Formats: sequence, C-alpha cells, structure tokens
Amino acid sequence: MTTDAELAERLDPVYARIAEGAVERESDRTLPHDAVEWLRDKGFGKLRVPREYGGLGATVPQFAEQLIRLGRADSNLPQLLRGHIGFVESRLVYPDAAVRERWLRRIAAGVIVGNAQSERTSSSWFAPETTLHNGRLTGRKFYSTGSLFADWIHTTAATDDGRTANVLVPATAPGVTRIDDWDGFGQRLTGSGTTLFEDVPVDPEDVEPYADNPLVGSSLAAHFQLVHLATLAGIGRAAVADAVAFVNGRTRNLFNPAHPVPGTDPQVQQVIGRIAGDSFAADAATLAAAAVLDELHRAQVCGTATPELFDRADVAVYGAQGAVVRLVLGLTSELFEVGGASATAERLRLDRHWRNARTVASHNPVIYRDRTVGRFHLDGTSPSSALKEVP
Repeated sequence: MTTDAELAERLDPVYARIAEGAVERESDRTLPHDAVEWLRDKGFGKLRVPREYGGLGATVPQFAEQLIRLGRADSNLPQLLRGHIGFVESRLVYPDAAVRERWLRRIAAGVIVGNAQSERTSSSWFAPETTLHNGRLTGRKFYSTGSLFADWIHTTAATDDGRTANVLVPATAPGVTRIDDWDGFGQRLTGSGTTLFEDVPVDPEDVEPYADNPLVGSSLAAHFQLVHLATLAGIGRAAVADAVAFVNGRTRNLFNPAHPVPGTDPQVQQVIGRIAGDSFAADAATLAAAAVLDELHRAQVCGTATPELFDRADVAVYGAQGAVVRLVLGLTSELFEVGGASATAERLRLDRHWRNARTVASHNPVIYRDRTVGRFHLDGTSPSSALKEVP
C-alpha cells in the first residue's frame, strides 16, 4: 500500500503548481487542460488502482485526503475528475475479471474517463432519451463533467431490447462533439456542458446493460457524493488560507483603532478561529465517511459485503453531506467579516469560494439526502431504494 508520505511527496508539488494559477484561470475562464496533464503525469488518476494492475493502491481515506488537497488548490479539478473516479470504483469491483483487468490496466496507463449521463429532457437516469440502435449511439447529454478532458466517455442509453445500458466510447470517436457551454456561476472550469452523440459506432464489448436494481448492492452513489464532500472540504481549506493571507497582508484597521494591526484584533482573530474550526469539522466528517466506504470496499473485494454494510456506508456519506455543506457554505460567507468592503475586491476573487461551494452543494440537494437519512433511522428504509424515488 502507498503511504501518506509517498503520496505527499508525489503530489504536493503538483497541487502547489495548480494553486499558483487558480485565480488567473478563474478570472480568464481558462480551462485547466495543463493541470489535468500534470495530474495524469503524476498518476493521480490511478491512485485507487491496485498495484497488481500498475496503480498506486491508495485506500479510500487516503484518496479522500488527496481530493481535499486538490480541492484546496483548485476546486474545479476534483469535480471534473468525478466521473473518472466513480468509473474507477466501478471497475475495482466489476464482476467480470477480464473487463475489470482491461480497464484497470488502461487507467493505470493514464487513461481518463469522463462522464456524460444526465439529460435535460429525460425523466430520470433510468430512462434516457439517448439511444443505442444497431450499435450506433445517438443523443444529447448535459452536465458532462470532465468529458472535455477525457480519453473515454462513460454515458447511458436505451437499447434495442428496451433496457438501459452503460456505454463507453472514445472521446474522439466520429460523431462525438464536446461543447463547453456550462454557464453556472461557480465551478466554471469543470467542462460540465453538452456532449453530442451523432450516430457514433460502439463496440459491443463497451455496452454494459443495467442490473434490474442498479442502486442495490452498489456503493457508486456514495463514492460520487464523497467526491463532492472532499471538494467542499478543499474549498473550506482554501477559504481559510486566503482569509489568513488577507488579514496578514493588511496594515490598517478602520473599525478598531485600539488594534491598528488587523491580525491583533480579537474580533478578527475570533472570525479566523471560527472558520478554521468549521473547516476542520468539514474535513473530519468527510474523512469519517471515507473510512466507512473503505470498510465496505474491502468487504466487497472479499465477497463479504452485506446489505446492512451498504446502507451504513450510504447513511455515513449522506449524513456527512448535510453537515459539510452547511459548514463550508457558512465559512465561505463569514470569511468576509475579516475585512469589510476591501475583501470584496475583484483581484482577490474571495467570492469564488462561496460560488464554487454553492454550486457543488447544489448537486444532489441536501433536502433529499437529509430525508433519506431520516427515513433510514426512523423506519429502516434503505437509502438505495429511497434514492431511486428522488425526482
């Protein structure tokens, strides 16, 4: 297993390099293609792949910590890799050994997989309007997070036999068009726009029909949500660091003449202490949820996972979701209390922390997750069955 020290030595210099250009990329809306390549070069995409396939064999908590560090450097990066991360997790426990090995070795070699599953017009994930007819894929997807940066695209389609299937296509295949039209006020550089499939040829080995109950006996929903939690925790760390740097860079304190240096003002110190505590709590909740997911993953590999363990993992992640969202949205707003109007200067871009956190938090709304957790505790309703009810 890779150690934390080895991961830090490998990746911390890359995070520092990414952080150097984060504000400029935000201001100019420059997509982080270079940053993705730096991460690929250092093996970020294969962190969870076992060593036997050429990966680094990181545990779920180790990986969550790396996602938080990457999120602190630039919160667009962990989210744009979210589709890749979920796909890797699906391959780690894929029942067909040949398929599992084929993809894990590709990923270990540096392949990045993007996501293009959601549609603006279909009623649910389970009833896509995109079709796979006679081996040709046709449709329009949105929220295609990471596909602009990917080598392969993981999508979904309705098949000729009336089922739904996962479909994998090369990103540069004839008929694939990737459009950067994501217009959210946050997470602007994740490539979360439109993907068009126009009569795209698909290899039969890259079509994987859904199970009858795809959410039952799967940890994917929890893993996808864990990426959001780690991204939010990373935003929290970045916001605290920027608030500290802002205070230490100021030379006057208009509101409290008794403490002319802002960093010596007890009220400013209190704000910094409070947001730092909230960031710590967000980290702790995220890593605690990751530990439960790691327990489930090890049980899946050993063939000992139970429905109760799947439920426990879902409840841990969804329960942490509400706490992390509230903590990070709060601290990214409160940080402005340390500097008055000067903290809103465009050159600082401190607003990006709240905008990005609000955008991430809007995925899989907390109101649904809170209800899912509440129902589980009250009457034992499995989160996987409750999730399928969400519109």
